[in-house]
Amino acid sequence: MRMNPRRGRRSVAVPTPSQRRRTAASPRPGAFRRVRLGIAIQPPLLRDVIGRLIDRESDLEVVGEGRDEHQIGKMLGAENPELLLLDYEGFGPDADSIISRLRQRGPETRILVMSTGSSNEDVERVLRAGAWGLVAKRLEFETLLRAIRAVARGEIWANRSATALALDHLADPVPAGRPGSRMTKREMQVADGVTRGLRNKEIACELNIRERTVESHLNSIFQKLGVEGRFALALFEQGRSRLKS
Repeated sequence: MRMNPRRGRRSVAVPTPSQRRRTAASPRPGAFRRVRLGIAIQPPLLRDVIGRLIDRESDLEVVGEGRDEHQIGKMLGAENPELLLLDYEGFGPDADSIISRLRQRGPETRILVMSTGSSNEDVERVLRAGAWGLVAKRLEFETLLRAIRAVARGEIWANRSATALALDHLADPVPAGRPGSRMTKREMQVADGVTRGLRNKEIACELNIRERTVESHLNSIFQKLGVEGRFALALFEQGRSRLKS
C-alpha cells in the first residue's frame, strides 16, 4: 500500500489476473502440494471465471492457459501440468485429433474434457482419443471439482457402460503375423506401469532405466498395438486382462 500525495488516502495496487494466478500458484513454505492444472476453455470470459474458481480451492492451482493448440502445446512444455481441462466444443470438429496430439506433446498430463454432449458415444470417443474422462457442461461446478480430483488421482471419470465400449474397441486382438507386433519383456513391464497409473519418471525408477528409455519403449508399444496415447494403452491392457479372466 502507498499514500496518495494528492488526497492523503491509501491506495492499493490491484494485481492483474495473470499476476494473481502466479501468486496463487506459488507454493508456500510448509504447504502441501497442490494439483497443477492447465485450462483450455472458450470463450476467454468463461476460461477466466473457471480459472478463478479453481484457484480458490486449497488443493488446486491453475498454472497455465491456452486458447489454441499451439498455445496449449507451449504451456504443456513449459509448465508440465498434471491435468489439462479442455473445452471439447471450443476446438471444433478436429477436437479428437487435437486431444491425441496434445497427449503426445504432454504425455505426463492427463486430459479431462468438458463437453455439451455426454452420451456413451461422446465419452467413448474422447477416451479413445486419449482423454481420462468427460464432464457434461450442464452439471454443477462441484461435479467438475470431483472429476478434476478423481482424474488427478489416476481414476477414469466416465460411466461404466461408456468405458466398457472403449475397452471392447481397444481390446481387439492384434492381427497375427503383423511385423513387430509382439512386445518385448521390457515393453510389457513398461505397459504394466502405465496401466497402474505410473508416470514415466516412476516407471524409470521402478525398472532402474532412464526416462528417455521409457519414452522410447512407449513409442514402440504404441506402434505395435496400434493405439494412441498412454490412456488408450491402459484401456487396451485392461481389456486384454478382462478377456483373459
